[in-house]
Amino acid sequence: MPTIHIYDNHTREYLRTEEWTPLNAWVALPADATTLQPPAQREGFARVLNLAGDVWEHVEDHRGKAGFIEGQPHTVRDLGPLPTGWSDTALEVPLVRVKATKRAEITTGHDAALAGVVAISDPTPTTVAVEAALLAATDLTGLEYARQKLATRRAELLAAVNAATTVEVLDAVVVSYPV
Repeated sequence: MPTIHIYDNHTREYLRTEEWTPLNAWVALPADATTLQPPAQREGFARVLNLAGDVWEHVEDHRGKAGFIEGQPHTVRDLGPLPTGWSDTALEVPLVRVKATKRAEITTGHDAALAGVVAISDPTPTTVAVEAALLAATDLTGLEYARQKLATRRAELLAAVNAATTVEVLDAVVVSYPV
């Protein structure tokens, strides 16, 4: 009864060893099996049979490892070396760039809130302009109050961004407007 070594059909990675008895004398080996003895296991490597089927190789095995490629989260799924651009840590985003992004978010939020106050059902630029003119003609005090309230909130948010000294503090600044 010969000893055979079973490997994965796709990765050609060693799976197990078993004793095998052919059903007929003319049957050589089952598919995805060899009689070639695999090498001893090495930490961090998989034993892989080469395509010719004549040599077992140790191939780096980082499957399941989480990290980053060019700053984007990535989990390794295949055998082999770590992908090009791999890092165990996320790229540090400069504080200046995070502040600029937060300021843009504050401005966009302000503009959306003002458009929502003026043209509740259809905040397109044309509708906002028409509704603002109508509101100014009929309730200038109400429009000015809404503008002042939103401008005050925008100033508070911008002051918090300007005072922030870390990305974590900036992440805690929640852009919201009373409407």
